Amino acid sequence: MILYDILDNKVFLEVIMKTSISNKKGFTLVELLVVISIIALLLAVMLPALSKAKEQARIIVCKSNLHNYVLASKMYLEANNQVFPNPAWSIYSRDSNTPQHPQKCHWHDAGVEPDGPLWPYLAAKNVHCCPTFAIVAKKIGPHKCRQPNGTLLNPPIPVEPQITYAMNGYLSPGDSKTNLVKDHGDMQMTKSTSVKHPSEIIFWAEENLWPIHRSNGDKMDVGKAVLDDTFFRPKISADSSYIATFHKAPANKLNDGFSNVLFVDGHVELKKAYNDKNLRNGGSDKSWTWATGRPGNPNFER
Repeated sequence: MILYDILDNKVFLEVIMKTSISNKKGFTLVELLVVISIIALLLAVMLPALSKAKEQARIIVCKSNLHNYVLASKMYLEANNQVFPNPAWSIYSRDSNTPQHPQKCHWHDAGVEPDGPLWPYLAAKNVHCCPTFAIVAKKIGPHKCRQPNGTLLNPPIPVEPQITYAMNGYLSPGDSKTNLVKDHGDMQMTKSTSVKHPSEIIFWAEENLWPIHRSNGDKMDVGKAVLDDTFFRPKISADSSYIATFHKAPANKLNDGFSNVLFVDGHVELKKAYNDKNLRNGGSDKSWTWATGRPGNPNFER
């Protein structure tokens, strides 16, 4: 009788276990929807934060790159009586400008080696291309490079970003083939000692790969010049060079972001390329101001 009771209890327990397992072998539809909703909510909260963290990390890398540039530039200046190199040929020499490897495509041409006068001081790996720039450049796709005679290269040079930064064209006397003082007059600062307010004058900056067309009622163009060499051409006109706008830019609004800017005194700041109010009033933009000081005041006296 006792043995029967035990066996009977075991059978009873097995029935309960099987029933319990059967009832718990899956979620109900409501439970599944709740779990999916929670996961979606968590992703919605976390993904933007992760994206911002990644972009902030890229900005830090870009700033670090520019710190390498200021160290190299200072060493060059010390070795050359404080005279700035020609911005157009500081990283790549004139000899590198060939029909197969035109200057305007050097920024993404892995087939040409940097050989300019600044390069011996700057020949460190992985400091010449901002990671944010590389992402944007690859999204834009193949670049339509032209030979010196104006004909398109066919096939085009693959987009393998090599360099992001351009040097202020108002810093340098030029070289034996280009007289920048003649081109810019008293605005030109030939030596580091010519810069009276180095904390306010651009040395190196990031540039965009596209013109900035921004409508402010009068449909004024912010800037038509793009990164096609290492010469930064700031001036009060629509064909001017402007610092980049791709850092911290809202989605699908790459013209509304910021650029890392290295100033002559060696500090790096995140700056906006232009001032909407000044553009509407027909005044100068920030890029011009940072390049030459105060427009109309070549000696930069306050």
